[in-house]
Amino acid sequence: MSSTVEPTHACCGPGYASPEAAMRAEREKLLYAIALYTGSGIEAPDYLATIDVDPTSATYSQVIHRLPMPYIGDELHHFGWNACSSCHNNTEKSRRFLVIPGIRSSRIYIVDTVEPTAPKIHKILEPDAIRAATNLTAPHTVHCLANGQVMVSMLGDGDGNAPGGFLLLDETFEILGR
Repeated sequence: MSSTVEPTHACCGPGYASPEAAMRAEREKLLYAIALYTGSGIEAPDYLATIDVDPTSATYSQVIHRLPMPYIGDELHHFGWNACSSCHNNTEKSRRFLVIPGIRSSRIYIVDTVEPTAPKIHKILEPDAIRAATNLTAPHTVHCLANGQVMVSMLGDGDGNAPGGFLLLDETFEILGR
């Protein structure tokens, strides 16, 4: 077993070969977190916060960017990358897009992090389009797949009743189906 520190996860594709490799890797410098207003009594859109987690930075531990969603009441939920450790060793894949579900609105936001300190909305999957293509609602958790597709667990059927199912997106975030 080598004790060499991997300088970055990007050398071999997104993610890491193992949890041990992730622990040896260079420390992350940015953190993305969702901030919710849903249920707070404040009528404002939820947002994605970019937080500086580089201890050598002048803005360490501060929110350095806010990306508000265009709608109120989404209740952003368990988000994830378009590519992750399931794509490790595939240099054609990159961890660039965040897939952020709104569990109450059934809307899914695709956020481009090409500019890591100031992400921007790339695409929005509207609830009517998701429902029409899959008869699913209430997106819950994002799962990247080794082939570059993204799977989203959905808690409800088209009427919001259990059971839900899984929504499948292609690499350009088009709906493939269930």
